[in-house]
Amino acid sequence: MLTATCLAGCGGSGKEETEKKTVGEEKNAGDKVKLRLMSISTDGNQTKILEYIKENLAEALPDVEVEFEPGGGGEDMANKLKTYNASGDLPDVWYSTADSAAAIRSAGNMENLTDYVTEDGFLDNYAIPDALKFSDGNIYCLTSGADTYFTPRIFYNTAIFEEYGLEIPKTYEELLDICRKLKEIGKVPMAVPGQGGWAPQLYMMQTMIQIEDPQVAMDLLQNKTDFSNPVAINAANRIQELAKAGAFPDGVTNLSYTNARDMFTSGRSAMFGGFTWEVPAMAALEDIKVDLFMWPSAKEGVEVEETTQYWGSPLNGYAVNPDGANVETAVKLAEFCVEQEAKFYAEQGSMLNYQTGIESGELTELMKKIWSYMMELKKRSHL
Repeated sequence: MLTATCLAGCGGSGKEETEKKTVGEEKNAGDKVKLRLMSISTDGNQTKILEYIKENLAEALPDVEVEFEPGGGGEDMANKLKTYNASGDLPDVWYSTADSAAAIRSAGNMENLTDYVTEDGFLDNYAIPDALKFSDGNIYCLTSGADTYFTPRIFYNTAIFEEYGLEIPKTYEELLDICRKLKEIGKVPMAVPGQGGWAPQLYMMQTMIQIEDPQVAMDLLQNKTDFSNPVAINAANRIQELAKAGAFPDGVTNLSYTNARDMFTSGRSAMFGGFTWEVPAMAALEDIKVDLFMWPSAKEGVEVEETTQYWGSPLNGYAVNPDGANVETAVKLAEFCVEQEAKFYAEQGSMLNYQTGIESGELTELMKKIWSYMMELKKRSHL
Protein backbone atom coordinates (compact mmCIF):
# COMPACT_ATOMS: atom_id res chain seq x y z
CA MET A 1 0.00 0.00 0.00
CA LEU A 2 1.17 3.51 -0.77
CA THR A 3 0.15 6.80 0.79
CA ALA A 4 0.83 10.11 -0.92
CA THR A 5 0.60 13.51 0.71
CA CYS A 6 -1.55 15.80 -1.39
CA LEU A 7 -4.50 18.17 -1.31
CA ALA A 8 -7.84 16.45 -1.68
CA GLY A 9 -10.62 17.66 -3.96
CA CYS A 10 -13.03 16.62 -6.66
CA GLY A 11 -13.89 17.16 -10.31
CA GLY A 12 -11.51 17.40 -13.26
CA SER A 13 -11.84 17.11 -17.01
CA GLY A 14 -10.78 14.33 -19.31
CA LYS A 15 -9.33 13.68 -22.72
CA GLU A 16 -12.66 12.72 -24.23
CA GLU A 17 -14.03 16.20 -23.52
CA THR A 18 -10.89 17.79 -24.94
CA GLU A 19 -11.15 15.86 -28.19
CA LYS A 20 -14.65 17.23 -28.69
CA LYS A 21 -13.36 20.77 -28.20
CA THR A 22 -10.44 20.47 -30.62
CA VAL A 23 -12.26 18.87 -33.58
CA GLY A 24 -11.84 21.09 -36.61
CA GLU A 25 -9.23 23.27 -34.93
CA GLU A 26 -6.17 21.89 -36.74
CA LYS A 27 -3.70 24.54 -37.80
CA ASN A 28 -3.04 25.49 -41.40
CA ALA A 29 0.10 24.21 -43.06
CA GLY A 30 3.08 26.35 -42.14
CA ASP A 31 1.38 27.94 -39.15
CA LYS A 32 2.82 27.51 -35.70
CA VAL A 33 0.72 26.54 -32.71
CA LYS A 34 0.84 29.41 -30.24
CA LEU A 35 0.86 28.50 -26.57
CA ARG A 36 1.27 30.45 -23.34
CA LEU A 37 3.51 29.03 -20.61
CA MET A 38 3.70 30.43 -17.09
CA SER A 39 6.54 29.30 -14.87
CA ILE A 40 7.95 30.09 -11.44
CA SER A 41 10.33 33.01 -11.92
CA THR A 42 11.62 33.63 -8.39
CA ASP A 43 13.30 30.26 -7.76
CA GLY A 44 16.91 29.85 -8.87
CA ASN A 45 16.51 26.26 -10.04
CA GLN A 46 13.28 26.99 -11.89
CA THR A 47 14.92 29.94 -13.61
CA LYS A 48 17.73 27.69 -14.85
CA ILE A 49 15.23 25.06 -15.98
CA LEU A 50 13.42 27.73 -17.99
CA GLU A 51 16.72 28.48 -19.73
CA TYR A 52 16.96 24.80 -20.72
CA ILE A 53 13.39 24.97 -22.04
CA LYS A 54 14.07 28.07 -24.16
CA GLU A 55 17.35 26.70 -25.52
CA ASN A 56 15.92 23.38 -26.68
CA LEU A 57 12.33 24.24 -27.57
CA ALA A 58 12.79 24.96 -31.27
CA GLU A 59 14.48 21.62 -31.93
CA ALA A 60 12.01 19.56 -29.89
CA LEU A 61 8.79 21.33 -30.91
CA PRO A 62 9.52 23.22 -34.16
CA ASP A 63 5.84 23.87 -34.87
CA VAL A 64 5.19 25.52 -31.52
CA GLU A 65 5.60 29.18 -30.62
CA VAL A 66 5.58 29.86 -26.88
CA GLU A 67 4.76 33.06 -25.05
CA PHE A 68 6.70 32.87 -21.78
CA GLU A 69 4.98 34.50 -18.83
CA PRO A 70 6.92 34.96 -15.56
CA GLY A 71 4.64 33.83 -12.76
CA GLY A 72 6.63 35.06 -9.81
CA GLY A 73 6.49 32.60 -6.95
CA GLY A 74 4.93 31.67 -3.64
CA GLU A 75 1.83 33.58 -2.62
CA ASP A 76 2.14 36.02 -5.54
CA MET A 77 1.97 33.23 -8.10
CA ALA A 78 -0.81 31.47 -6.21
CA ASN A 79 -2.89 34.66 -6.23
CA LYS A 80 -2.22 35.19 -9.92
CA LEU A 81 -3.41 31.67 -10.72
CA LYS A 82 -6.51 32.12 -8.59
CA THR A 83 -7.34 35.28 -10.53
CA TYR A 84 -6.80 33.55 -13.87
CA ASN A 85 -8.91 30.62 -12.71
CA ALA A 86 -11.78 32.93 -11.81
CA SER A 87 -11.55 34.95 -15.02
CA GLY A 88 -11.06 32.00 -17.37
CA ASP A 89 -7.63 33.25 -18.47
CA LEU A 90 -5.38 30.40 -17.37
CA PRO A 91 -2.28 29.81 -19.55
CA ASP A 92 -2.16 26.78 -21.84
CA VAL A 93 0.53 25.34 -19.57
CA TRP A 94 1.62 26.49 -16.14
CA TYR A 95 3.69 25.26 -13.23
CA SER A 96 1.11 24.24 -10.66
CA THR A 97 1.70 24.32 -6.92
CA ALA A 98 -0.49 22.58 -4.36
CA ASP A 99 -1.53 25.80 -2.62
CA SER A 100 -3.57 26.95 -5.63
CA ALA A 101 -4.16 23.71 -7.52
CA ALA A 102 -7.06 22.29 -5.51
CA ALA A 103 -9.43 25.12 -6.42
CA ILE A 104 -8.38 25.07 -10.07
CA ARG A 105 -8.86 21.31 -10.36
CA SER A 106 -12.18 21.41 -8.53
CA ALA A 107 -13.42 24.01 -11.00
CA GLY A 108 -12.62 21.64 -13.86
CA ASN A 109 -9.83 23.88 -15.15
CA MET A 110 -6.99 21.38 -14.93
CA GLU A 111 -6.81 18.76 -17.66
CA ASN A 112 -6.77 15.08 -16.70
CA LEU A 113 -3.50 13.96 -18.30
CA THR A 114 -3.79 10.24 -17.52
CA ASP A 115 -4.84 9.02 -20.99
CA TYR A 116 -2.36 11.26 -22.80
CA VAL A 117 0.75 10.17 -20.88
CA THR A 118 -0.33 6.52 -20.89
CA GLU A 119 -1.06 6.30 -24.60
CA ASP A 120 2.03 8.18 -25.78
CA GLY A 121 4.30 6.21 -23.43
CA PHE A 122 5.48 9.21 -21.43
CA LEU A 123 4.38 7.54 -18.19
CA ASP A 124 6.77 4.67 -18.90
CA ASN A 125 9.68 6.98 -18.11
CA TYR A 126 8.79 6.99 -14.40
CA ALA A 127 10.22 4.55 -11.89
CA ILE A 128 7.17 5.03 -9.65
CA PRO A 129 4.24 6.17 -11.83
CA ASP A 130 1.82 6.11 -8.90
CA ALA A 131 3.65 9.06 -7.35
CA LEU A 132 2.03 11.24 -10.03
CA LYS A 133 -1.50 10.15 -9.19
CA PHE A 134 -3.92 12.26 -7.23
CA SER A 135 -6.19 10.64 -4.64
CA ASP A 136 -8.81 9.95 -7.34
CA GLY A 137 -6.27 7.91 -9.31
CA ASN A 138 -5.81 10.45 -12.09
CA ILE A 139 -2.79 12.51 -13.16
CA TYR A 140 -3.18 16.28 -13.37
CA CYS A 141 0.42 17.52 -13.22
CA LEU A 142 3.73 16.32 -14.62
CA THR A 143 7.04 16.68 -12.86
CA SER A 144 10.49 15.11 -12.92
CA GLY A 145 9.90 13.86 -9.38
CA ALA A 146 12.96 15.32 -7.71
CA ASP A 147 10.95 15.17 -4.49
CA THR A 148 9.36 11.71 -4.96
CA TYR A 149 11.81 10.09 -2.58
CA PHE A 150 11.35 12.70 0.14
CA THR A 151 9.80 10.83 3.04
CA PRO A 152 10.05 11.01 6.87
CA ARG A 153 12.92 9.11 8.48
CA ILE A 154 14.78 9.15 11.76
CA PHE A 155 18.49 9.87 11.33
CA TYR A 156 20.74 8.66 14.13
CA ASN A 157 24.30 9.16 15.27
CA THR A 158 25.82 5.67 15.07
CA ALA A 159 28.57 6.46 17.59
CA ILE A 160 26.07 7.48 20.26
CA PHE A 161 23.98 4.38 19.68
CA GLU A 162 27.09 2.18 19.91
CA GLU A 163 28.40 3.96 23.02
CA TYR A 164 25.20 3.33 24.96
CA GLY A 165 24.39 -0.05 23.48
CA LEU A 166 21.23 1.11 21.71
CA GLU A 167 19.57 -0.97 18.99
CA ILE A 168 17.44 0.31 16.13
CA PRO A 169 13.88 0.23 17.51
CA LYS A 170 11.39 -2.11 15.89
CA THR A 171 8.37 -0.76 17.73
CA TYR A 172 7.15 2.61 18.96
CA GLU A 173 7.53 1.40 22.55
CA GLU A 174 11.19 0.59 21.91
CA LEU A 175 11.71 4.07 20.46
CA LEU A 176 10.05 5.61 23.53
CA ASP A 177 12.33 3.53 25.79
CA ILE A 178 15.43 4.70 23.89
CA CYS A 179 14.36 8.32 24.32
CA ARG A 180 13.90 7.83 28.06
CA LYS A 181 17.33 6.24 28.42
CA LEU A 182 19.05 9.03 26.51
CA LYS A 183 17.22 11.66 28.55
CA GLU A 184 18.39 10.00 31.77
CA ILE A 185 22.05 10.22 30.76
CA GLY A 186 21.72 13.87 29.78
CA LYS A 187 21.66 13.51 26.00
CA VAL A 188 18.94 15.11 23.87
CA PRO A 189 17.20 12.09 22.34
CA MET A 190 15.69 13.58 19.16
CA ALA A 191 15.84 17.01 17.56
CA VAL A 192 12.70 17.95 15.63
CA PRO A 193 11.56 21.29 14.18
CA GLY A 194 8.72 22.41 16.41
CA GLN A 195 8.55 26.08 15.46
CA GLY A 196 5.12 26.93 14.10
CA GLY A 197 3.99 23.37 14.77
CA TRP A 198 6.00 22.22 11.74
CA ALA A 199 6.86 18.69 12.88
CA PRO A 200 3.85 17.69 15.00
CA GLN A 201 1.22 19.20 12.72
CA LEU A 202 2.82 18.14 9.47
CA TYR A 203 4.70 14.88 9.13
CA MET A 204 4.63 13.51 12.69
CA MET A 205 0.85 13.36 12.90
CA GLN A 206 0.51 11.54 9.60
CA THR A 207 3.43 9.27 10.43
CA MET A 208 2.01 8.36 13.83
CA ILE A 209 -1.26 7.43 12.14
CA GLN A 210 0.50 5.42 9.47
CA ILE A 211 2.55 3.32 11.90
CA GLU A 212 -0.67 2.14 13.56
CA ASP A 213 -3.01 1.85 10.58
CA PRO A 214 -1.91 2.95 7.08
CA GLN A 215 -5.46 2.70 5.77
CA VAL A 216 -6.62 5.44 8.14
CA ALA A 217 -3.86 7.70 6.77
CA MET A 218 -5.16 7.06 3.25
CA ASP A 219 -8.76 7.55 4.34
CA LEU A 220 -7.87 10.95 5.79
CA LEU A 221 -6.36 12.02 2.49
CA GLN A 222 -9.50 10.93 0.66
CA ASN A 223 -11.84 12.60 3.18
CA LYS A 224 -13.33 9.24 4.18
CA THR A 225 -12.62 9.90 7.87
CA ASP A 226 -11.48 12.75 10.07
CA PHE A 227 -9.26 13.42 13.07
CA SER A 228 -11.89 12.16 15.48
CA ASN A 229 -10.94 8.67 14.27
CA PRO A 230 -9.53 6.67 17.24
CA VAL A 231 -6.31 6.00 15.31
CA ALA A 232 -5.80 9.74 14.81
CA ILE A 233 -6.43 10.35 18.50
CA ASN A 234 -3.89 7.66 19.38
CA ALA A 235 -1.40 9.32 17.03
CA ALA A 236 -1.74 12.68 18.76
CA ASN A 237 -1.37 10.98 22.13
CA ARG A 238 1.89 9.34 21.04
CA ILE A 239 3.36 12.71 20.10
CA GLN A 240 2.39 14.04 23.53
CA GLU A 241 3.84 10.94 25.17
CA LEU A 242 7.19 11.46 23.47
CA ALA A 243 7.20 15.10 24.56
CA LYS A 244 6.42 14.19 28.19
CA ALA A 245 9.19 11.58 28.14
CA GLY A 246 11.70 14.30 27.22
CA ALA A 247 12.29 12.98 23.72
CA PHE A 248 12.55 16.50 22.29
CA PRO A 249 14.84 19.41 23.20
CA ASP A 250 13.83 22.03 25.74
CA GLY A 251 12.07 24.88 23.95
CA VAL A 252 11.24 22.67 20.97
CA THR A 253 8.26 24.86 20.04
CA ASN A 254 10.74 27.61 19.14
CA LEU A 255 13.17 25.31 17.32
CA SER A 256 13.36 25.96 13.57
CA TYR A 257 14.09 23.27 11.02
CA THR A 258 17.63 24.53 10.47
CA ASN A 259 18.38 24.72 14.20
CA ALA A 260 16.98 21.23 14.79
CA ARG A 261 19.14 19.80 12.03
CA ASP A 262 22.20 21.65 13.31
CA MET A 263 21.61 20.29 16.81
CA PHE A 264 21.89 16.79 15.37
CA THR A 265 24.80 17.37 12.98
CA SER A 266 26.81 18.99 15.77
CA GLY A 267 26.36 15.89 17.93
CA ARG A 268 24.09 17.52 20.52
CA SER A 269 21.23 15.11 19.86
CA ALA A 270 21.30 11.40 19.19
CA MET A 271 18.55 11.47 16.56
CA PHE A 272 16.91 13.85 14.10
CA GLY A 273 13.32 13.51 12.92
CA GLY A 274 13.58 14.83 9.39
CA PHE A 275 13.17 13.98 5.73
CA THR A 276 15.26 12.07 3.22
CA TRP A 277 16.10 15.26 1.34
CA GLU A 278 18.81 15.51 4.02
CA VAL A 279 20.51 12.31 2.86
CA PRO A 280 23.21 13.93 0.66
CA ALA A 281 24.16 16.39 3.40
CA MET A 282 24.11 13.73 6.12
CA ALA A 283 26.25 11.38 4.04
CA ALA A 284 28.81 14.15 3.51
CA LEU A 285 29.32 14.86 7.23
CA GLU A 286 32.90 14.22 8.34
CA ASP A 287 32.65 14.61 12.11
CA ILE A 288 29.88 12.09 12.72
CA LYS A 289 28.63 8.96 11.00
CA VAL A 290 24.91 8.96 10.28
CA ASP A 291 22.46 6.19 9.49
CA LEU A 292 18.67 6.17 9.35
CA PHE A 293 15.64 4.05 10.12
CA MET A 294 11.89 4.21 9.60
CA TRP A 295 9.51 5.35 12.28
CA PRO A 296 8.78 2.01 13.98
CA SER A 297 5.46 0.20 14.17
CA ALA A 298 2.92 1.14 16.83
CA LYS A 299 0.75 -1.93 16.39
CA GLU A 300 1.52 -5.62 16.17
CA GLY A 301 1.14 -6.87 12.63
CA VAL A 302 1.75 -3.47 11.00
CA GLU A 303 4.86 -3.74 8.83
CA VAL A 304 6.12 -0.19 8.29
CA GLU A 305 8.22 -1.33 5.32
CA GLU A 306 5.05 -1.96 3.33
CA THR A 307 3.88 1.67 3.23
CA THR A 308 5.45 4.99 2.47
CA GLN A 309 4.62 8.65 2.09
CA TYR A 310 5.34 10.53 -1.11
CA TRP A 311 5.91 14.13 -0.12
CA GLY A 312 6.01 15.46 -3.63
CA SER A 313 2.41 16.57 -4.09
CA PRO A 314 0.74 15.20 -7.25
CA LEU A 315 -0.64 18.70 -7.73
CA ASN A 316 2.86 20.13 -8.14
CA GLY A 317 4.20 20.25 -11.67
CA TYR A 318 3.23 21.28 -15.19
CA ALA A 319 -0.54 21.47 -15.68
CA VAL A 320 -2.60 21.97 -18.83
CA ASN A 321 -5.66 24.15 -19.46
CA PRO A 322 -8.52 21.95 -20.76
CA ASP A 323 -10.10 24.96 -22.48
CA GLY A 324 -7.07 25.80 -24.59
CA ALA A 325 -7.38 25.71 -28.37
CA ASN A 326 -4.61 23.10 -28.76
CA VAL A 327 -4.74 20.85 -25.72
CA GLU A 328 -2.84 17.91 -27.21
CA THR A 329 0.04 20.16 -28.23
CA ALA A 330 -0.03 21.77 -24.80
CA VAL A 331 0.38 18.32 -23.26
CA LYS A 332 3.45 17.79 -25.46
CA LEU A 333 4.83 21.11 -24.23
CA ALA A 334 4.25 20.05 -20.62
CA GLU A 335 6.05 16.77 -21.28
CA PHE A 336 8.94 18.62 -22.89
CA CYS A 337 9.21 20.94 -19.87
CA VAL A 338 9.45 17.90 -17.61
CA GLU A 339 12.21 16.43 -19.77
CA GLN A 340 14.21 19.63 -19.43
CA GLU A 341 13.56 19.80 -15.70
CA ALA A 342 14.73 16.19 -15.34
CA LYS A 343 17.85 16.89 -17.38
CA PHE A 344 18.73 19.82 -15.15
CA TYR A 345 18.29 17.90 -11.90
CA ALA A 346 20.01 14.78 -13.23
CA GLU A 347 23.05 16.84 -14.15
CA GLN A 348 23.08 18.10 -10.54
CA GLY A 349 23.24 14.49 -9.33
CA SER A 350 19.67 14.39 -8.02
CA MET A 351 17.72 11.15 -7.68
CA LEU A 352 14.61 11.39 -9.85
CA ASN A 353 11.38 9.55 -10.46
CA TYR A 354 11.62 10.45 -14.16
CA GLN A 355 14.40 8.30 -15.60
CA THR A 356 16.72 10.27 -17.89
CA GLY A 357 19.51 7.77 -18.46
CA ILE A 358 22.00 10.40 -17.32
CA GLU A 359 24.58 8.92 -14.96
CA SER A 360 24.44 10.63 -11.58
CA GLY A 361 27.61 9.12 -10.16
CA GLU A 362 28.09 6.70 -7.29
CA LEU A 363 25.25 6.64 -4.76
CA THR A 364 26.12 6.95 -1.09
CA GLU A 365 25.19 4.10 1.25
CA LEU A 366 22.33 6.16 2.67
CA MET A 367 20.95 6.89 -0.78
CA LYS A 368 21.29 3.24 -1.77
CA LYS A 369 19.22 2.33 1.26
CA ILE A 370 16.44 4.75 0.24
CA TRP A 371 16.55 3.65 -3.40
CA SER A 372 16.48 -0.09 -2.63
CA TYR A 373 13.57 0.41 -0.24
CA MET A 374 11.53 2.30 -2.82
CA MET A 375 12.25 -0.26 -5.54
CA GLU A 376 11.33 -3.15 -3.27
CA LEU A 377 8.10 -1.39 -2.32
CA LYS A 378 7.33 -0.88 -6.00
CA LYS A 379 7.91 -4.57 -6.68
CA ARG A 380 5.67 -5.74 -3.83
CA SER A 381 2.94 -3.24 -4.75
CA HIS A 382 2.93 -4.24 -8.44
CA LEU A 383 3.20 -0.59 -9.48
